[in-house]
Amino acid sequence: MRSTVIARLKSEWTEEDNARLKEFVAQGVSIIRAAAALDRSIRNVRIQARKLGAPFPPMRIFRKKLVDAPSNSWRH
Repeated sequence: MRSTVIARLKSEWTEEDNARLKEFVAQGVSIIRAAAALDRSIRNVRIQARKLGAPFPPMRIFRKKLVDAPSNSWRH
């Protein structure tokens, strides 16, 4: 019974959650870190970001950005 109540509460997004989510997207934070910070599933975070008009880039683009970063020059 208690897990049902917690799941229901977690499905509701507050204005503060939405503001944090938009900030994460603007800062280029990965969806994985944003989901962890918001204590929500990656799927739930992705859907909410799209609803807010601030979608996360696809993971392949995020990974390419990480690989191409100057701090990863030791990989080449």
